[in-house]
Amino acid sequence: MNTQSRFRKTITATAAAGAIAAGTLAGTALGAGDAAARVNAGKYTWTVTKSINGARGAYPVTIRGNVLTLNLPGTIIGASKRARLHPTRTGAWMDYGGNRYTFSRKGNRYVGQELWLTINGAVVGTTTLTPRR
Repeated sequence: MNTQSRFRKTITATAAAGAIAAGTLAGTALGAGDAAARVNAGKYTWTVTKSINGARGAYPVTIRGNVLTLNLPGTIIGASKRARLHPTRTGAWMDYGGNRYTFSRKGNRYVGQELWLTINGAVVGTTTLTPRR
C-alpha cells in the first residue's frame, strides 16, 4: 500500500469518526435540558417546511398531557396519530416518523427544526406549532 493510499484511508476514517462523534454530541444536546417548560395544552396547526425543496405541510393537532395527537380522519399509513412530547427548558421535542422535531416558545407560537435521525440529526426542515381557535 503506497503512502498516498494510506493517507486517504486515515483521513476517511478520521472524518467518519468525527461525524459519528458530532452526531452523538448533537443527540445528547437535543435530549438534555430541564423539564421546567412544556408546550401548553390546546389546539394547534403543526407546520413543517422542508429545507431542500420548500415543500410545506400543515396539520391540525391537539396537545394534552405532553401528547400531540394528529386530528386527521382515517388512518395514517405507517405512522401513529400520537407522539410523546418531551419537555425542555424552552419548549419540547418529539420523535415522529423517523424524525425529531424541536419546539421553542416564540411569542404565542413554538418554532423549531426537523432533524433526520437516520443521518445523525441533520437539519432537514423547520417546524412550527401555531395556536388555533
